[in-house]
Amino acid sequence: MRFAFIGLLTLSGPLSFGQNIESLGIFTGFAVPFTVDQGLRQDPRFYPKVILRANPIGFFYGYDKTGYGFALTPSYTQIGQEYTIHNTSGGQVGIRDIHLNYITVPVALKIHINDLAFFRLSLVASIAPSFLVTGQETMTFSASKLDYPSGVSVPTTPGYTIAYDGVFVPQTNNEVYVSKNKFNVLQLFGAIGLRSDFDLNDNWSLNFDGRANFGIFDPRTSSYIRTLKNPSAATPDAYGQPGSPDIYGARRDIYLSLQIGICRIFQYKQKFATHESGKLATHYKPPKNKKRSPIHK
Repeated sequence: MRFAFIGLLTLSGPLSFGQNIESLGIFTGFAVPFTVDQGLRQDPRFYPKVILRANPIGFFYGYDKTGYGFALTPSYTQIGQEYTIHNTSGGQVGIRDIHLNYITVPVALKIHINDLAFFRLSLVASIAPSFLVTGQETMTFSASKLDYPSGVSVPTTPGYTIAYDGVFVPQTNNEVYVSKNKFNVLQLFGAIGLRSDFDLNDNWSLNFDGRANFGIFDPRTSSYIRTLKNPSAATPDAYGQPGSPDIYGARRDIYLSLQIGICRIFQYKQKFATHESGKLATHYKPPKNKKRSPIHK
């Protein structure tokens, strides 16, 4: 093993790329989203569910030097977790779907773990300004009895009946519970991860990029958060007290992303300056012929 390791180090020297590599490409992938909401965690109706969301298309621009590089990866990104809805007996009767779609523009710094000419593995850290395209929360559930917690208003629409041990609810299909105007248009995601670039030949490379992404801000508007924090007597809960749409709690969006892409490679050789020895190289003159001493006549 020691000789193999020494051999690998010996080979990696001449294989290390001494060129600047620029690349353009496209990618696709998926995300595993988590909506971390302290309010929903206190609500006995909701339980988080692990799901996948497709991130169908993105574009890549990268520039690599020896040891580090930069990457720009704008993409269409779908996040938001689903929560299962449970009745008062603990049975699953529906889904609360939190669904946010962004145009994200991550700008990343790459630190190369290795610099082989045909394969580069890099640590990645990025910041991503993101623009909300669509966003909403919908509820789908069958007719059942739910445990509405104190402080959460009960809808006044027909079919909702308050009982001593819960609230009877009618069958509901994809009802918009939180609309797009309750979410901020702008969001900022920070991310860390790994990226690998396999050069298939001198012109094309196959890429795998995995990152953990963290939303910096609460995705909901400040006015909607105030509504959650300040229950209104006009929307009473199951106990006749002031209520709000949900229990307030801080919320952050987190998602794990995996991207697979292909890139066109453009390589630029480094220029090496010629070094001269200063005055000696500029002013040196060959010595003139000297007279021969008499002893050599």
